[in-house]
Amino acid sequence: MGKKFKLESDVDDFVKNKLISLGLEKLKDFNEESAMSDYMKESLKGSAKTKEKTGFGKPDFHIEKYDIPVIFENKLGTKYHISETKAGLKLDFKSIKGYAVNGAVYYAQNMIASKKYTEVIAIGIAGDDKENIQISIYYVFSASIPPKLLDSYNKLDFLQNKATFGEFYKDIIITEKEKHKILIKSQADIIRHSTKLNKLMNNHNVSVEQRVVYVSGMLLAMQDVVDEDGNIIDVGLTPDELKGIQTEQRRDGIIIINHLEQYLSQKRIPEDKKRIMLDSFRMSISLDADRDHLTELDKNVSKLFKENVSVNKQIFTYLYEYIYKTIDLSQGALDIMAEMYSTFLKYALSDGASLGKVLTPPYVTTLMTKILDVNKDSRVMDLATGSASFLVASMSQMIDDANYIYGKKTSKANKKIEEIKKEQLLGIEVDVKMYTLATTNMILRGDGSSKIKKADTFKEPKSLFSEFKANILLLNPPFSYEENGMPFFGFGLNNMEKGGLGAVIIQDSAGSGKATSTNKKILAKHKMIASIKMPIDLFKPNAGVQTSIYIFESGTPHDFKHDLVKFINFTNDGYKRTDRGGINEIDNPVERYSDIYYIFKMGTNAIKSPEFHKNLWDIDKVYVEDLISKNGNDWNFEKHYVSVMIPTEEDFIKDTEAYLSWEIDLILKGQRNISCDRKNINSTLLKNKPSKTKAFPISELFKIEHTPSFNKNSLNVIDIEEEIFDYVTRTSEDRGASQTTSYVNDNINDNNTYSLGLLQMDFFFRERRWYAGQFVRKITPLFEINHYIALYIETSLNALKPSLLSVLVRDVDKIFLNSVIHLPTNDEGEPDWVYIQNFMREIEKTALLKVNDYLHMNIE
Repeated sequence: MGKKFKLESDVDDFVKNKLISLGLEKLKDFNEESAMSDYMKESLKGSAKTKEKTGFGKPDFHIEKYDIPVIFENKLGTKYHISETKAGLKLDFKSIKGYAVNGAVYYAQNMIASKKYTEVIAIGIAGDDKENIQISIYYVFSASIPPKLLDSYNKLDFLQNKATFGEFYKDIIITEKEKHKILIKSQADIIRHSTKLNKLMNNHNVSVEQRVVYVSGMLLAMQDVVDEDGNIIDVGLTPDELKGIQTEQRRDGIIIINHLEQYLSQKRIPEDKKRIMLDSFRMSISLDADRDHLTELDKNVSKLFKENVSVNKQIFTYLYEYIYKTIDLSQGALDIMAEMYSTFLKYALSDGASLGKVLTPPYVTTLMTKILDVNKDSRVMDLATGSASFLVASMSQMIDDANYIYGKKTSKANKKIEEIKKEQLLGIEVDVKMYTLATTNMILRGDGSSKIKKADTFKEPKSLFSEFKANILLLNPPFSYEENGMPFFGFGLNNMEKGGLGAVIIQDSAGSGKATSTNKKILAKHKMIASIKMPIDLFKPNAGVQTSIYIFESGTPHDFKHDLVKFINFTNDGYKRTDRGGINEIDNPVERYSDIYYIFKMGTNAIKSPEFHKNLWDIDKVYVEDLISKNGNDWNFEKHYVSVMIPTEEDFIKDTEAYLSWEIDLILKGQRNISCDRKNINSTLLKNKPSKTKAFPISELFKIEHTPSFNKNSLNVIDIEEEIFDYVTRTSEDRGASQTTSYVNDNINDNNTYSLGLLQMDFFFRERRWYAGQFVRKITPLFEINHYIALYIETSLNALKPSLLSVLVRDVDKIFLNSVIHLPTNDEGEPDWVYIQNFMREIEKTALLKVNDYLHMNIE
């Protein structure tokens, strides 16, 4: 057994000797904390955006000779190696100060928070003696997202030279799966903080129209002003510099604007672009001098101050502490301004929503860039740029490709990346606010805004496009534009290089009849390659629209006799989105977004790829190749996939369990009488399915009616002593029942009917009387119904959903009545209601037994 270490310096000596034995020289290749470069020192200082709250020292050792820094934190005793829980590393004061790994990771995250580094290797070492040493090596790539443990490395040999470090670096690259998870977490964090920020701004009477520009200007003011060689001329603005001085030239809003002007000038932003941006920022930030008066603290920032400060300082400080310092742009595609804009948009339906500005989620923009194989040589164009989410995702992928081809941080890679940012990204946006957001977004990523123009796409000279030579077109046009915005896509395809690829995410109705005029013109010049049907809730909470991605090759007319189009159903992407802006993983979303690329490239052969998760897909039900017509109205998946509309037993089980979950919730809320019409059902359970089923015409079993529409505010009456009714909307949350009421009106709909919401085309049985909002139909059975028959019929009706989603809303009634429903039959060929009741009773009984077992276990 080796000699026991007695002091922490013994561990330091061990590490020092190990590095020397590898051939590294002290003061040249590695250094102790006192000898670090000024640049690294700055990254660990409070003045460089990382307020070190613990007040203790710097990393014990560091290496700066490689492309990314390596830092060490050492502790005496293996018991002080790491402090963690199931949730991950603990980063409280005690853990950071007392444990090697926790301290190293903390310092690394601070270095990234300073914006001076994007990645750091953090090494935690603890030992009792030379034979009892624990070494953990982490790749830290974010100031807020947990680092990646490199568990295959527990020695320091990889530090020997640039070659060994280069081989090590190949192993630490973040996988696509990890990138996707990082993206989703970053998005969730931004939404959470943006919601609180929105409340803060609302409480201080900052208008909804101003909020997003207000935020973008402040974020830019926090950036360091640097010269062409990367030397800092002036560090970014910090909250401490806002003093609350009341003189006109020194008040907080003016200080912010002055720093913004200096920053934009040093970046050599063209004068016309700078003027547009500064005018927007002044209108939002500095015009109202009252926002610079000392004001009572809002509860959202009360913990950040000891005394009253100005409104501008309260908002600036919240942004600085909770968004600026935690922004993770390492994976590139996160469109921070879009996320904040979307959050603010929920509180301003008269603003963006009226313009049809529904911003694309970052994981979708990333998917679209991957499907189009965007690379370092791509020239990407977006003619309805919005907040620049497509350009953000494209630039990220182009930079990754340049680093992969030439080697990260090589002179060739750096030169190419500079070219990408300056020359290969073209965006056009007519709206001043969105233009400002787009430019801000690109600047926050080291710029890429050179070719973002404030202009009307359709009035730009042809020379702009012929000189740019786009070979990639990515679009999410304003849905409220004529033909759902399809003219933007047609214009873009006409103004790009022959053989280029274009993808647009757009409302399904554009491909099923609403945009036939433009679609016919597109097909006359360009070839349709694929159509990908996206989830119905993709744009929640800002919009509930059914969308598809249409993909075209430019410059070759579509051959209607020979050009097969790939139709892909991606309505189940593994996520469930909520009306409050949340997103939940329910069915392997990371794997599904990876797989959809293989389905697009390989069709049904995707199952042969070792990277494909074939257990998640019934490939023949989500992929089909088919011809399209010249009419431009059959671009959606449902038009080409023939579904046998017979629900499976699993469908009935799933729907029944979902219904019971909703019903139990009503019972707990006191809105459901526990006794109901489930008695007097023949209790003889049939063990086997009937030998026959039959297709019955819908028109013989149901009638469909328009319902009187009510505004929910007019029904805001609740009296628990009275009968309770549902208010039903076109959405699917809570089975369409967004609220309850005891208000009585002659236009109330009967119970024992069905509602059909025309957004997601979901049928729901209404066991009590109900009112309807807009775009809801009432379906009335023409036969006797009870609880069990009703639930069976509900699942059967929902088998019609794909065909109804494929048509325009105006045609829903006709398509519904011309459809059939498959039901089990008796010997006379009539619906076997006895079997149906017993079948559903058995399913419900099984589900309730699960609940009973769970409750019994917990009560015990």
